[in-house]
Amino acid sequence: MNAKQLIKDRFPVPYDFYVEYKDRKLYNSRKKLANISPETLVKFVYNKAFGKDIDLNNPKTFNEKLNWLKLYWYDEQAETCSDKYLVREFVEKKGLGHLLNELYAVYDKPEEINPDVLPDKFILKCSHDSGHSIICTDKSKINWKQLKRKFKWWFKINYCFMAGEWPYYTEHPSIVCEKFLEDPDMGELLDYKFFCFNGEPEMVFFASDRKHHVRADFYDLNWKLLPFRWLYEPSGKAFPKPSRLDDMIKYAKILSEGFPFVRVDFYEIQGKVIFGELTFFHGGASGWFRPEKIDYELGQKIILPPKSNPWEHIR
Repeated sequence: MNAKQLIKDRFPVPYDFYVEYKDRKLYNSRKKLANISPETLVKFVYNKAFGKDIDLNNPKTFNEKLNWLKLYWYDEQAETCSDKYLVREFVEKKGLGHLLNELYAVYDKPEEINPDVLPDKFILKCSHDSGHSIICTDKSKINWKQLKRKFKWWFKINYCFMAGEWPYYTEHPSIVCEKFLEDPDMGELLDYKFFCFNGEPEMVFFASDRKHHVRADFYDLNWKLLPFRWLYEPSGKAFPKPSRLDDMIKYAKILSEGFPFVRVDFYEIQGKVIFGELTFFHGGASGWFRPEKIDYELGQKIILPPKSNPWEHIR
């Protein structure tokens, strides 16, 4: 018996209700740590991920430095760029509005969602966090009551308290509805995530097989496969170089300007580049590299800015 069936048998409620219970319990425990101090939360999350204490006084690795940035770096633009709706204005101001996915609607409340005016396929995602989204390929199969209930709960989460990622903090979350993306030529949607250090793209974190178990590979900017991994299993495949790679590198450089580290995500569909998102703490700064030395080598690429206190902006 698999874990999902076991949970269904032991808990006389729908599975989604149990998942929400687990989310709520995790969120409340993390928020308590943040209320003690943001440093307490960051130290806990790092120790849980790596089984050792973090050195915040002399951070050296990629993950150590990203966690340092959670506590001692503030840039108002990072808040804008972490919001799934507000980032669109940032991209437009950079002269790259043509890269944005088609926007259907923005909702301030789940009750505002009107399925009658939506196409059969679309994406719904929270503006203020990571991972809380609905990918719809057939709206006739959607349980709209349950969907709106999910978003009501997700609205109660201030994602910054999950791992100390302060740019996600907001008092006004929204729901973004965009065009469903698919690539008929490749048979799947491939994700090109550029690691940018101090405004310079250095490598591509390439995600594939997202419909099943995500696979990931690292490529350099010449599309040469790099001999290391992060958390996910490698694909074991040789993927062709994207036709618009040079353009994506150029766009990543423009969008990452001024940030000590940011991951800039794109899709390429039938020769068209589409912007994905900007992420300042890859994997929540909680994912291991193999070999382990890569964590140190990438950490040397991050130049830490003068200390500031981002948490004074969070009420």
